[in-house]
Formats: sequence, C-alpha cells, structure tokens
Amino acid sequence: MKGHIMFEIEKIKKLNETEYQIYNFLMAHVADVSKMTIRELAQMTHVSAATIVRFCRHLGFAGFSELKFHMMQASEFEPSIESYYANFLELNSFLKGLTGIRFQKKLSQACQIIESCDYSVFMGIGTSGALAKYGYRYFNNVGIQSSVITDPYFPIVGNGYKNACMIVLSVSGETEEIIEQLAKLKKNCVKIISITNDEEGTISKMSDLNFSYYMIDEFASTKSIKLTTQLPVLALIEILAHHVKITK
Repeated sequence: MKGHIMFEIEKIKKLNETEYQIYNFLMAHVADVSKMTIRELAQMTHVSAATIVRFCRHLGFAGFSELKFHMMQASEFEPSIESYYANFLELNSFLKGLTGIRFQKKLSQACQIIESCDYSVFMGIGTSGALAKYGYRYFNNVGIQSSVITDPYFPIVGNGYKNACMIVLSVSGETEEIIEQLAKLKKNCVKIISITNDEEGTISKMSDLNFSYYMIDEFASTKSIKLTTQLPVLALIEILAHHVKITK
C-alpha cells in the first residue's frame, strides 16, 4: 500500500461541509485514530455518531472500524507523498473558499485599492519573484498598468512610487529585504496588498490588505528545502486582474 493515497480524491471532493470538518480532523490526528471510538470522534468533531457513519460510507467504508483500519495501514506512507496529497486537499478547500462572503468582501476592498492608485507594482524575490513577474505581465495583458520589482535592493528614493499599489508576494511573510523596502514605501503613503501563506507574518501586518492561503510546507527530495505550493497565488493574481475595473 506504500505510495498510494489514503482516500480516493473523487470521493473526498463530494463531501459536504460537515464531512470536510470530520476529514480535516482525522488528517490532523492520524496518529491518534487507532485509539478513538466512534463516540469519541463524534464528540471531538461536534457531530452525531450517525454522521460519522455516513461520512465513512461516503468514503467507501462500511463503518468507522473499517475506515480506522484503512488509515492505520496507510499511515506508513512516505512523508513527501502525504504532504503533497494533504496540500492538494488544502488547495481544494482554499478554492472553495473563494466563493465565500468573507473572501468576496476582501476582494472588493482590494479592487478598490488598486483602482484608486495610478498603477500597480508587484514585488517578490526568489520563487515569489517569478510569480511577481507573472502578475506584472498578467495585469498588463488585461489592461492594468503595472511594473515589477524582484531585486531586494532596488533603490527607493524620495517620493518613489507615490500613489502606487504594491502587490507583495511572500510565502513566509517574513522576508527581511521586502520588510525593509515596505518600511520605506509606507513613508510615501504607498498602498500595500500582500499575498502570504500566513496572515500573522510581519509583511501581512504591514499591509493595508492581506490574502492568506495557508498551504502545508513540503520538503524537496534533499529534505532541506521547504516548498509551498504557489497555485493559490496564481489564482489570486488572476482573480484580482479580472475584477479590477479599468478606468484609465
């Protein structure tokens, strides 16, 4: 069984909101599943035992005992495969959230900021720099005047970038070079929208508006390089581009 995914993706995609809560709880407590009873799981997830049974059946199991046995057998997966699979499901959850009221309200606020500025500037370094270049080209392709900064030591002097909207990309939200640049830009009253993996990071807190996507870190084959999927960033860039009203 090693190397196979824990559950069938097509079945997971059909779970309802309550069942997703159960699923997410189980994925966060895989090591404890063998000790759980169905009543304990129901209490921990604030649902009925009958809901747990329906959840198990929707995943293709006769009941909780069969699902629990399957999870115990599957717990020997390679960590990299598990992380990749978990990230896929996190991405699916993120994409579902894009239709929610909270996201739509934030999207509207971001569009208003971009529309109120003379132009947009994408900023990022490393992998985020490559995405910043993508965002810059995408915005210009749809008619939104944009530029890009991928050099962390790019000089910002005087009233540079006055009345610009900086769209800052950083996975950790703690990129020191970006933080230093933003400190200078804030003195010029530049508007800042950030896209990060965590809304508690320094860059997020320095921003006028932050989009966070909360993806799980993976490790490259060297086990020393952390990777975080950037698909949510691409989605957010494209969604922003298509919702900004072009008036200039």
